[in-house]
Amino acid sequence: MLALLAGLVLLAIPLLRDLHLESAMLAGILGCFWGGIRAAKSGKHQDILASLHILGYLYIAAIPLFIYTLFSGCLTIDGVGFWLMIPIPSVFFGSAVGRLIRRFDVPIPKTITVAVLLFCAIGIWLIEFFTLPQVYFYNHVWGVWPGPIYDEAIQLTGSLFFFRWITFLWIVLFWLIPDWSKTLQTKLITGLALLSLMFSYLSLNEMGIISPRQSIQQQLGGHHTSGHFEIYYDKEHYDEQEIRYWAARHEFHLEEIEQALNVSHPSSRKIESYLYAHAWQKKKITGAKFTSYVPIWLQQDQLHIAKQQLDAVLKHELVHVVSKQFGNRLFNGSYSFGLIEGLAEAIAKDASGQSTLHQLVAAETPWPDARQMQHAMSIRGFYGSAGAISYTTTGSFTEFLLDNYPPEFLKEAYACGDIEEAYPQTTQQLVEGWHEVLEATPLDSTDRQLSEFIFARRSLFQKTCPHAVNPEWRLWDQYQKEVAEDDTSAIWKVLEDLYAMNSGNALVKEAWERAQLQQQKPEAVTNAITPNDSLLSLQAMHADALFLGKGYAAADSLLQIYTPKIRSSEARNLRYTLDLRADSLQWSYHLKRRYDNWLPDSATFEQLNHPNKMLSVDQALRRGENKSLTKYAAGLLKEEAHEDWFDIYERTIDRLVFLGHYDLAKKWIEKTENLDLRLRHQERLQQQKEWLKFMLQNSGNS
Repeated sequence: MLALLAGLVLLAIPLLRDLHLESAMLAGILGCFWGGIRAAKSGKHQDILASLHILGYLYIAAIPLFIYTLFSGCLTIDGVGFWLMIPIPSVFFGSAVGRLIRRFDVPIPKTITVAVLLFCAIGIWLIEFFTLPQVYFYNHVWGVWPGPIYDEAIQLTGSLFFFRWITFLWIVLFWLIPDWSKTLQTKLITGLALLSLMFSYLSLNEMGIISPRQSIQQQLGGHHTSGHFEIYYDKEHYDEQEIRYWAARHEFHLEEIEQALNVSHPSSRKIESYLYAHAWQKKKITGAKFTSYVPIWLQQDQLHIAKQQLDAVLKHELVHVVSKQFGNRLFNGSYSFGLIEGLAEAIAKDASGQSTLHQLVAAETPWPDARQMQHAMSIRGFYGSAGAISYTTTGSFTEFLLDNYPPEFLKEAYACGDIEEAYPQTTQQLVEGWHEVLEATPLDSTDRQLSEFIFARRSLFQKTCPHAVNPEWRLWDQYQKEVAEDDTSAIWKVLEDLYAMNSGNALVKEAWERAQLQQQKPEAVTNAITPNDSLLSLQAMHADALFLGKGYAAADSLLQIYTPKIRSSEARNLRYTLDLRADSLQWSYHLKRRYDNWLPDSATFEQLNHPNKMLSVDQALRRGENKSLTKYAAGLLKEEAHEDWFDIYERTIDRLVFLGHYDLAKKWIEKTENLDLRLRHQERLQQQKEWLKFMLQNSGNS
């Protein structure tokens, strides 16, 4: 009854109510210490039976969790697997330790048992935590921590099975040591267990149990040195020019951050930057998938970022590296987790490409008061909300502090974790000043839509099924991985499986149809899309398929049916749908670029209308066709600019600066800044001006 009651209590606690990793870890910890203390007691013992009794109580406590998870639709094989792979070995491990101490007649056996298990649970983890760059950990007491768990599925891996094999070997060894010399059989088994342990520990790196820096460097294979950085990169997914570009961006962002915080990072203290091929490789090696991170607790400065996230997070992560200089002594960070991430957001400003931090927060009323901001700055408050909400809110507040007070105040607050101790005003006064800035911040419908999207997100603690992953999601994740690998045949195969599983999913259907057109199978698309498909982008693709299969007239007839809806739509991706298909010539060029990866020569480029020209520039940027890009950019200077194309303008300027076409980049900056730009676009364009200045200074030009 007590076990059942304990299980019912867990139903009130987010994450722990789910029959998955977190509740399995709790059961493993309780069972391990329970088993150890019970086995350490003096008297007659049936140790195996006692361990089974403990497991029985743990699984009785799991009954309410199982029923809740089953009826809420959250039950997964992975969750059941964790409940098998964590509590069972943990209970027997604790019992084996307690039994060993009892058999050797050690004084105060229960106390010694608890001390040994605490060292195994915390001491060993601390050693790994402060010496290894990984963010996943395996432990004989609590099983496994797979890395950042928010927004990522947690699944059983072969590494966990291997590690639990090591746990089993320790159990056997501890069980046999008191009697190892009594019989030949026990001698052989003890020797075999020792030998197996030795070979197992030699394989920790290979089996993914640990990831030392040297191992990561070997797995990535590429190495580049710049003024302040040692960059290690996947040599199969980065070419020489890409690495030179990212090395320059590393140095540029470091200089920006140093100026913002009035600090200087010594060139003798090299920062190690690990650039992974994609998130899936980073997950396998470090435990973090879509989460880029900086292990600020380590002495060696380092960053870990996947290729697809580099542009979005590099500056943010570098703030964490620089802020180690004024962090606390315990882990080089701040006791205020809101300041850790808020500072990075305030300087990087990367929460949105369309709206500023202040706009995103100002659009969501009522604004947090002083008490709520103090809570948001704490670890409980910060991680109690969805990541996007916490990052945006603390980022806006920290940006206000940086803009209105000397950075020394913020650095002092960062080190001690207390804003009121570092600033001459109270938190109430600071928040009131922040509110005045929010009040004066101009807003439009785009800001409100983006803000609504961000503040509607739920944290991991608020989700009904925090770790449940359906087969369709797994396939979509596999599809994204193949896209990152640029494996065309694998992409098409996964899309076929996805489409067969759920052809009604508009996102899947659109990707599948694009793949059909890339394979020159327009008839498959015309057969798949019906008038019942309400997504206008699908109907535009249907028209593309008709153009490729039956010609312009048939395609144009279909397009005319949907023209009124397309014209009235506010969706940004439909804004130039009709212009790209204005006539047969423009349409044919658009299809060649979109489905055949084609780039026009200079003469053909002049025949394109403006939307087709801009998308050709975008194609050249994506493909790294720098000669074509330079010609396109020079030719477009005489045409009228529009803020709709700001993203492409920014990326064009960025690439031209890196390539050394400084005069052309200056002209594009001047052309772009004459537009009526959004506040966030003004911030982004200002950074391009700073990028140009940085490259000019380092090239020796004036």
